[in-house]
Amino acid sequence: MKKINIVCIILFTFISIIFINPSDSRSADGDSLFTGIQVHNINIIFSQPNYWDSLIYYYNQGLEQYMSATVIANGQTFNNVGVRLKGNSSFTAPNNKKSFRLSFNEFVSGQKWNGLKGVHLNNFWNDPSFIREKLHLDYCQNAGIAAPRCNYTRLYINDTLFAFYSLVEHVNSNFLTSRFGTNEGDYFKAVDGIGTSSDLFSDFKWYGSDTSEYVNRYELKSDYQPGTWQKLVNFIDTINHSSNTAAAYSAGINLTNYYKAMAVDNLMGNMDAYVFSGRNFYAYYPPPEYKMEWIVWDVSLSIGALPGGPSNIETLPVTFVQSDTGRPLLSKIMNDPVLKNNYLYAYCNIFLNDFNTAKLFPRIDSIANIIRPYVYEDQRKMFTNAQFETNIVSDIIVSGSRKPGLKSFISQRKSSVQSQLNSLGVNCEVGIQEENATVNSFELLQNYPNPFNPSTVIEYNIYKSTDVTIKIYDNLGKEIYTLISNLYRNPGTYTLKWNGTDNAGRSVPSGLYFYKLESDNNSVTKKMILLK
Repeated sequence: MKKINIVCIILFTFISIIFINPSDSRSADGDSLFTGIQVHNINIIFSQPNYWDSLIYYYNQGLEQYMSATVIANGQTFNNVGVRLKGNSSFTAPNNKKSFRLSFNEFVSGQKWNGLKGVHLNNFWNDPSFIREKLHLDYCQNAGIAAPRCNYTRLYINDTLFAFYSLVEHVNSNFLTSRFGTNEGDYFKAVDGIGTSSDLFSDFKWYGSDTSEYVNRYELKSDYQPGTWQKLVNFIDTINHSSNTAAAYSAGINLTNYYKAMAVDNLMGNMDAYVFSGRNFYAYYPPPEYKMEWIVWDVSLSIGALPGGPSNIETLPVTFVQSDTGRPLLSKIMNDPVLKNNYLYAYCNIFLNDFNTAKLFPRIDSIANIIRPYVYEDQRKMFTNAQFETNIVSDIIVSGSRKPGLKSFISQRKSSVQSQLNSLGVNCEVGIQEENATVNSFELLQNYPNPFNPSTVIEYNIYKSTDVTIKIYDNLGKEIYTLISNLYRNPGTYTLKWNGTDNAGRSVPSGLYFYKLESDNNSVTKKMILLK
């Protein structure tokens, strides 16, 4: 038997999926709005003569009060749609180009646009490229990270072209069901304390056992149930005070998804997030395990566009955290050898396959080519047409503030991350390729789930009767476990389950593994990742 020679460690093959649950292949709500790169048309018809003054007044009240308006979306008319202004820093955009929130069912129960109860219209504040939000959220979708989908829209108000916006999916009960299969369980949104007098952050710090210390630090979005706040406090207590951090995190958090979300924020230089600003996320605790699921939110200032963020965003450390004490949910991972190692493996995978100029540059060009005429016609935008064109490629300086160029950032960031991971002992360069998954007599399929914990299923097809051997190897080519050995199989489809143990019955650590099918002097090898 040939030894499998491995010269690198990677986590798992980057699988492009739309939802966290890949088993559901049905068309989902909002698919026709968010598939590909599209520019939609939305016309908001206000009957109130002083509607703008009212929108501003309600925004300043801070109660998220909606006004009723007729909305014509891609030619479809919706009556009595809830409309309000939104945003924090983005509310200061020039030329009254405010961001909007549309709630189709606010006044008409069950009213939806393409199956969606509501959408957000974001104004590209501080993004000369108009692309950051779309690029980041598409990257999340491809990585299987729970995040809203994004596209574009022209906005008309009372039949007059107003401005160009991003169109972003709303996080609500429908979103939870589509990503996690249920909307039962508590979910919280991070509060937006920056620029307000409250100075409160959803930081997961311990503020004592009194639940009243937390009700203003997290916004409960699900219906209140007895014990809701106490469960959150218990979770925060555990992650801050457990004597076994790795065990506490594994029991209380879906770490596979959390690692990926944190890695993409870091990789894409998105500092207006938990890691730095302590905001722009949802935390969901679905049954039956009630492990925390992380949901990405508001990435419009990705790729170093956050004012006051780290200055050298291209060389940001891959283990960066704003402070150990200020962001304990992430800093404890960086300070625990096991958790840090698993995070770096996840980072390696997120980085390896898709963060490169060959894939991202054409994607950026495709987006730019489609949105260019709409950017140019937007008379309320924050930046000029020349700044739009330049920032796609390189940095611009506006009022002393640097806006990293999309393409220059990607080139420099890739080089920096590769060097950092290598220095940390995580080599993301592929040293071998998987063998062809199909030969004349059999086919080996990708295991599922992948990554997995604690077990995974391996499926294979036999096309002519033969003896079959399937074994598991670690990343150094050492045999770990024999699933079957010279077992005679007739034509058909077969499945095997591996529970993450070696031949002695001991649990194996997180990492990259290979499973190899041998028969009739032919072999097929595929990769899988165990992530505890």
